[in-house]
Amino acid sequence: MTDTIASRDGASATEDPYVAEYPGVCGGYPVLRNTRIPVRTIVGVHRRGVDVDELTELFGIARERIQGALDYYASHPQRVDEDFETNRRASEELIERNAHLQGRPWPG
Repeated sequence: MTDTIASRDGASATEDPYVAEYPGVCGGYPVLRNTRIPVRTIVGVHRRGVDVDELTELFGIARERIQGALDYYASHPQRVDEDFETNRRASEELIERNAHLQGRPWPG
């Protein structure tokens, strides 16, 4: 279990220098500190074969922060995997809820 510390910006922050969890931001799941970029996003793109240097360019974030997010996942896979699962379920529910719109022409 990771120790948490109080943060001046209201984060329920871990002691990790690159990752924090902020109530009300991205569902309270881990994000790159002081951003709204979920660790889940960095990990997901990396899993598709995008290397750290490409991620740095893609997100405009320092290399050590990208690597920090990947290292965080290596140390806390359960928390990030929970975020993956929560987003997968939300996506499925959204598609199901809007199935009646499939195939309709876009208004315009």
